[in-house]
Amino acid sequence: MWWDKQSAQPQARPDKKPFPFMKIKWIGFIVTALIFGITTWSLATRGLNMGLDFTGGVLIEAVKTTPFDEGTVRTALEKGGFHETVVQTSEGGKRVMIRLPSSEGHGDIEAITRQVQPMLGEGVRIDQSSAVGAKVSGELFTRGIFGCLAAITAIAIYVWFRFESKFGWASFVTTFHDVYAVVGLFSVTQMTFDLTIVAGVLTIAGYSINDTVVVFDRIREMLKKYKRMPLPEVIDISITVTLTRTVITSVCTMLAAVAMLLLGGPVLFGFAASICFGIIIGTYSSIFVAAPLLMFLPGRIPGTKYRAQGEKPEETAPPVAS
Repeated sequence: MWWDKQSAQPQARPDKKPFPFMKIKWIGFIVTALIFGITTWSLATRGLNMGLDFTGGVLIEAVKTTPFDEGTVRTALEKGGFHETVVQTSEGGKRVMIRLPSSEGHGDIEAITRQVQPMLGEGVRIDQSSAVGAKVSGELFTRGIFGCLAAITAIAIYVWFRFESKFGWASFVTTFHDVYAVVGLFSVTQMTFDLTIVAGVLTIAGYSINDTVVVFDRIREMLKKYKRMPLPEVIDISITVTLTRTVITSVCTMLAAVAMLLLGGPVLFGFAASICFGIIIGTYSSIFVAAPLLMFLPGRIPGTKYRAQGEKPEETAPPVAS
């Protein structure tokens, strides 16, 4: 294919017509505006359904000689008045970890432990019980938000030095877009938002920038090869070249995430949902957000002066038909 032979002989034009992505970039801008609008509205009116990590509560670990059944334990707790609990087993099911949200109606930690123990069945020993205070939970939430913003900023700085300032701005906006969209998913659906979801959001930030850097690297390469070709056509060529790689990578990653979503149980459901949705958003944004932004954000693009002046190339290099 023409992009596999580029190092051997510079070509005046590609052998394969690229898909005209830049002619339909307005579709991507509309979708992005909708995502930002819905997310902002939901966060302002509904907020996030904070988990125990961010709201405070009680953590209880219990053991017995026979395995626990997570569903049975969760049902018993709900009948006892403990809702939105997190139940996780380990050691072959013989140890269970229960996270309960704080509630004034249930009293202090000792009272909660006495209430929970009979719900777990016969022969149960409470191995550990501890409380997460509101102050600690607030600090965890603040640090989680700070960690996400710091990661996005660091990614943008890296791309800024790796490419040009224009690429750095585009990567910052794109990564923020993907993270904001995932947070919006949890606000709209009211799924529990806890530290596990923060880990999922950071994972998506890394996945998104990896996909974006691949596209940016090919755009920079095509800019050097087709110095006098209009920028939108160079972007079309670059996205077309990387599209197969992007789709295959996204599908393979999605298969693992879907397996975790379907088989991981309620403990991993939120994390898997954030990964699945983030992969879709990250793939979309690298094509319809990151690349088109290069046409509008401030900064330098290599060879811009030739494109602006409309000079004819020394070799005959007609623009790619779209």
